[in-house]
Amino acid sequence: ESFRETRAAVQEVVHSSGAFLGNLIPGLRNFMDAPLNEAVMVDGMEAQNRFKFVLRLFVRAMDTAAKPIVLYLDDLQWADPASLELISSLITDKENRSLLFIGSYRENEVNRVHPLNLHFQQIETSGVPITKIGIDNLKRA
Repeated sequence: ESFRETRAAVQEVVHSSGAFLGNLIPGLRNFMDAPLNEAVMVDGMEAQNRFKFVLRLFVRAMDTAAKPIVLYLDDLQWADPASLELISSLITDKENRSLLFIGSYRENEVNRVHPLNLHFQQIETSGVPITKIGIDNLKRA
């Protein structure tokens, strides 16, 4: 029953953009009952913006207080600018009710002008708190 409720919530929020998301993430087609290969004619910046928007809608529909979403990504020091922008978009979305983002990166590879550090600053400026936990290198026992 919970699966059907979640599926219905996603379909209600995503609407016709389900085909767009399904074309980018084929594994979601069955979950959303999205039409196969419906043509979506966008490219470049418009495609990036639409993807961010639709993914935010999808995450909003999926996360609830009873079933929060935890998103963990490793090696953020190597993330490209578009990925960092997408992550920032999800984290700063004020309508996400129960999203916890956990990211890890190698501190020795991220200086103050590194793109990841700049995104940290943007996220904090938007009012979203960031907790940083430093961990030393692991030693063999």
